[in-house]
Amino acid sequence: MTRFIGRWLGDSIRLGLALFLALAAMQLPAVAHGYTTALLQIALATERDIAERQEIARQFYRLPPSAPEPEVTARLREAEPANAAGLAASRERAAILRATHDRLSAASPLLQPVLALWDGLRDDRADKRAVLRTTLESHVPAVMLSAAPATYGLAGLMLGLLLAEVLLAPFRRRRRHAA
Repeated sequence: MTRFIGRWLGDSIRLGLALFLALAAMQLPAVAHGYTTALLQIALATERDIAERQEIARQFYRLPPSAPEPEVTARLREAEPANAAGLAASRERAAILRATHDRLSAASPLLQPVLALWDGLRDDRADKRAVLRTTLESHVPAVMLSAAPATYGLAGLMLGLLLAEVLLAPFRRRRRHAA
């Protein structure tokens, strides 16, 4: 009876861990998509903010509506250097976010989760780590059936089985020595 319960418990742990890791791994493409979408949304919001700030500067300094951006920035730099520096930092942030979005969108669906995670963890520019953290916090798990989630799910399943075998190996050795 003890052997039966031991085998049943071992099989349950193997199956449970494998299924858990498979379902968790299947979430990676959706999280990568959410991260990529968030990057674009933040870039667009930053670009709108830049345009509004430039329009306010045009009106305040009585520049024509068709005044090019370098002229607006030069006028702003003369009168308000801190504001001009803030505008330049916003432009840089928007460019970084948009370039990252474009790079991730152009990548293969199988590589996107790896690239998104790598980018979000290693690149401190433009608050990407905060974007990744928010994406993870707001992610609603769902099972999607397409090539990328299925591939990640299979990898998670295999990893779960491997981890379960590693976890259960000491107990199997003990049982063999006792018999």
